[in-house]
Amino acid sequence: MESVLVGMGTDYDPQRLSASFRDRRLGLTSRSIAVFSKLSVFAAKVALDVAQGKFLERADVRAPELRDLLASLGPAFIKVGQALSSRPDLLPPEYLAALATLQDRLPPFPSDTARQLIEAELGRPISQVYSELTPEPVAAASLGQVYRGRLRSTGEEVAVKVQRPGILEQIAQDMVLLRRVISAVDKQPSKLSLFSQPLTPLVDEFAARLFGELDYMQEGRNAERFQALYGTMPQVRTPAIKWEATSRRVLTMEWIEGVKLTDKAAMARSGLSVVQFVDVGIECSLRQLLEHGFFHADPHPGNLLATAGGDLVYLDFGMMSEMPQGARYAVIAHIVHLVNRDYRAMTRDYYALDFIDPSIDTSPIAPALAAFFDDVLTASVSSLNFKALVDGLGEVLFRYPFRVPPYYALILRSLTVLEGLALSSDPDYKLLAQAYPYVARRLLTDPAPELRASLEQLVLTPSKQLDWERLENLVENGSRAAEFDPGQVWLLADWVCSPAGTGLRASLTAEVTALLDAVAARAARADLAARLRNPGLAARLVPEGRGEAASAARAELLWRLARETSHATTSPLAGVFGTLADLQGTRPGAALRQLQELLLNAPPELKDGFLRPEVQEMVAGVQLGLVQRAAARAVQVLASPWGNNVPATGEGRGAQRGFL
Repeated sequence: MESVLVGMGTDYDPQRLSASFRDRRLGLTSRSIAVFSKLSVFAAKVALDVAQGKFLERADVRAPELRDLLASLGPAFIKVGQALSSRPDLLPPEYLAALATLQDRLPPFPSDTARQLIEAELGRPISQVYSELTPEPVAAASLGQVYRGRLRSTGEEVAVKVQRPGILEQIAQDMVLLRRVISAVDKQPSKLSLFSQPLTPLVDEFAARLFGELDYMQEGRNAERFQALYGTMPQVRTPAIKWEATSRRVLTMEWIEGVKLTDKAAMARSGLSVVQFVDVGIECSLRQLLEHGFFHADPHPGNLLATAGGDLVYLDFGMMSEMPQGARYAVIAHIVHLVNRDYRAMTRDYYALDFIDPSIDTSPIAPALAAFFDDVLTASVSSLNFKALVDGLGEVLFRYPFRVPPYYALILRSLTVLEGLALSSDPDYKLLAQAYPYVARRLLTDPAPELRASLEQLVLTPSKQLDWERLENLVENGSRAAEFDPGQVWLLADWVCSPAGTGLRASLTAEVTALLDAVAARAARADLAARLRNPGLAARLVPEGRGEAASAARAELLWRLARETSHATTSPLAGVFGTLADLQGTRPGAALRQLQELLLNAPPELKDGFLRPEVQEMVAGVQLGLVQRAAARAVQVLASPWGNNVPATGEGRGAQRGFL
């Protein structure tokens, strides 16, 4: 039987697991009676509430009862309760809040037993492995406990995690029982069920992760993979695994001195800011969720340490999960649709997120989303409290047939925990405002077609005009993100000038025309005013076009960005940015000559890009637009009544005749 249970950590099979208990029916029956007797009493109360139409009304009473019940049933059910606390699609908010307070701390088991287990697992006396080992554990939880020691071979200080004896068999037994209960619930007629989706697959997914947590060799591999993916981030650290002293039930890792983020007094004594570490955690969580998809599936403050040197240390890699690539892009698209308040598009996102079966029409959900978000989006998305957003959206999810994938629920819980830590120190902290720079950077620099489509949706209005305010906000936030490289804007320019960028290129052509026209008009007006010594006449000869002031302001902004970017990147666009920065205040003719000189001396990739049909088409469009604007301005000048507006001075008249 033991070999079967051990194999569940890497190859979970519910049928094989159940079959392994055939020879232990007496113990299974005894445990069944204990579990079912408690669960049936609670289930009867809930059934009565449902029959009386008071399930939601009595949730605030039943939720604490369920929390206490699960705590009394032991580690497996405590873990189940913790998992349910992040499932707004399954339970109403009152239950989620109560289950979120479940603790899995149990009294430590005897240290003599722990030492015997270490020697049996490592096949050597403890004195040959560790030169020091604390007589009592420094921490204990439901699945194991931790000692502080020192490796004899290297002298390094280490943490030694020892699994609780018999916990594998206990977890296996309870998972078999839980699956039988849930299978019976799933067989009930849909009209008698509280749930809009089958629960057995969720139990299997949870059991597979829980068995994986009991395999310390797998946890060690998870830790090293996490370090490889995220350890290069500034201020993110993972304990090194000491494989010579690690086995399935004993894990030895680097000891890192640190303070728990929940220990306010210790953080204050060390002069550490909770908010700064939360910011690091949010950046890391976003990368886990949206970049690599491999993420920490047991997000609670006890797994995070702050070091005196400013590093955020991640601990406990037993429960990890993965998010599919398509879902990562769908999350960013969902954020864009939320910013645009495009609720119908949001409902379609739920197919890509695997929230809902493709056969179900999601359009009726749009009014519910609109009712919720239109009420809370009084300012901007970034000003929202993340937990309030999740709670409110959870109420929508609970009313409709959603099936939130476990990975999504876990990451929401992780971000909610981080925001809660920050709010304990700064009541005005906004997680979404801190997260948006990362999303902006990805939209600006990631060449994935899915993200380019999301960028286009974000910066184009419904009438396909460029939304400069959105674009400026995107650039401003993206430039504040960690590891933002202005040189990556070259990838964005390359996409705009490709067949895939047709939609954005058309709008950009119109905007570039407006910018150049505004700059040229202001330069001509200033030149005429200086030569004629009559600003009024110059204004009449070169009338201000509609939107010219806004376009000129944008040109100033672009010059500023060009100056900053030319010094911050070594990409092929560095010379372009530098030349654009130098054009400020230059007359149109001189500016044109400078641009022509730049193209003649440009790197090959820029020359090749300029010869693309798409770029030539854009240049021709800008030229035509400028001609049309000049013609319109000339017609306006000729059609305007001159009469009393002609200057009275001879100098002015001569200058006027010379100009015309």
